[in-house]
Formats: sequence, structure tokens, C-alpha cells
Amino acid sequence: MSAPDGQQRRGDDGAETALPRSEALTLLASDSGVALLRAAGRPGTACELSKRSGVPLSTVYREASKLVDAGLLEETVRVDVENGRHASVYERAVDSLTVSVTDDGVDVTPD
Repeated sequence: MSAPDGQQRRGDDGAETALPRSEALTLLASDSGVALLRAAGRPGTACELSKRSGVPLSTVYREASKLVDAGLLEETVRVDVENGRHASVYERAVDSLTVSVTDDGVDVTPD
């Protein structure tokens, strides 16, 4: 599926899905967004990502939500069977991205 701005990502089934260019570039230009992507190289809760990245917890929640929506982070739920509590766990969904400048604009594509 192509987005109007030409940006692509892969869904769970391996098919390409749209990744809004302005959103991806904004997230990648953000120090906190990049820090969270680096910290999410291994799974972690918002608290764990905050400790690993040095990003304030309130910012982690806000930025992680945007990164999940953009397909750059994956979110799963961890349930503690002893007390029934649950927590979102985040992990980086891409290993690398390619930014290309073309005659039609700028494309950001997961590799």
C-alpha cells in the first residue's frame, strides 16, 4: 500500500504499509525519539527505557506512543501472574532506516 507521501513500512504479514514521512522525520529528528529507539534495542517497560535512555518518564510515554504509531517500536503487554498487574513492553521494530531524497521529495523506508 502506498501512502500519498510515498513512505513505506512492513506490517506483521510482511506487506508494505504507509509510514507518514513528516511523522517519521519528526521522530527521528527528536533527541528523545532517537534515545528511545536506541534504548529499545532490547525489550523494556517505559520505566526501563527511561533509565536506559535518560529520557524523563512522562516523555517516554508520549514519544513511545508516537513511535508505536509510526511502526518504529512494537508494543506488547507483560502480565505479572502473581498480582495481575500488566505493563506495556516496548522493543525496536526496525534495525535500520534509509532516508532518500528524490525528485518527488524525501522517503524514509525501513530496511
